[in-house]
Amino acid sequence: MRILLIIIAAALLLPNFIHKDITAFPDFDGKEEYNPALAYLNSIDKLEYYTDSIVATRQCTTASFDDVLSTVMVVRSRFYHGFSHFSLHENWMAALAGRFIEEGLACKVQPKDIIQHQNAACSQQSIVVMELLRRKNIPYRKVGFPHHYALEAYVEGHWYFFDPDMEPTMTKEQRNLAHWQHNNDMLKQYYDTSRYTSLDYQFGNNQMAIVGSVNEVPAANVKKFHALTQIASRTAWLLPLLLLAYRHRPFFRLKFQRQKPQLSFSP
Repeated sequence: MRILLIIIAAALLLPNFIHKDITAFPDFDGKEEYNPALAYLNSIDKLEYYTDSIVATRQCTTASFDDVLSTVMVVRSRFYHGFSHFSLHENWMAALAGRFIEEGLACKVQPKDIIQHQNAACSQQSIVVMELLRRKNIPYRKVGFPHHYALEAYVEGHWYFFDPDMEPTMTKEQRNLAHWQHNNDMLKQYYDTSRYTSLDYQFGNNQMAIVGSVNEVPAANVKKFHALTQIASRTAWLLPLLLLAYRHRPFFRLKFQRQKPQLSFSP
């Protein structure tokens, strides 16, 4: 039993030292507006500074449509499409859950974690944009489709649609909610059909978009799951060792007898 517990402890500790993503992701297809030179933007602070410099260069008004569009354009160039996951050394429990249960359980949802990768899926790129908008005090909300995820931003008195991942070609008027009115079919015409051949799958047919609450924290439940599994991944190896220590601890039985106090007198 002692040897078995030691082996289990070692097995629970070992993944914390393995730098490997066990969930596959696609390579860059060469068709997106991905710029690998932006890989040095590996923190949200750096990304925010860079986007602000672009906005300033273009002389965009703060919290305007052009401000948001410039921010989205930077994010769409910073990533290529593909889910970024936890590797074993970061959170091996979430990584294994994503590999053998559901891929989404291993997908990163914190902007500070997503920005460590060159690839990010539709929801992850939108989450990064949302974080930048939050820092600019620009209202946002998610826009969900059957198999896609984007966002809207509220500027200049209107809600405008933005999709950093699939990169639709749209004018300001076409992005305005008054134009597409959350009708998924209205959006399909703005996507490159040579790249996206399954728009009916991604957007559905005759369906309306699912709109989130304003400034809602995205993927709140997944964040809780990741926080718990990250702690467990770091500490699970201690459990068999504690059990080992418990099973082999010195065992003493102490008996207490109640005795009447006796008075002693010295001569």
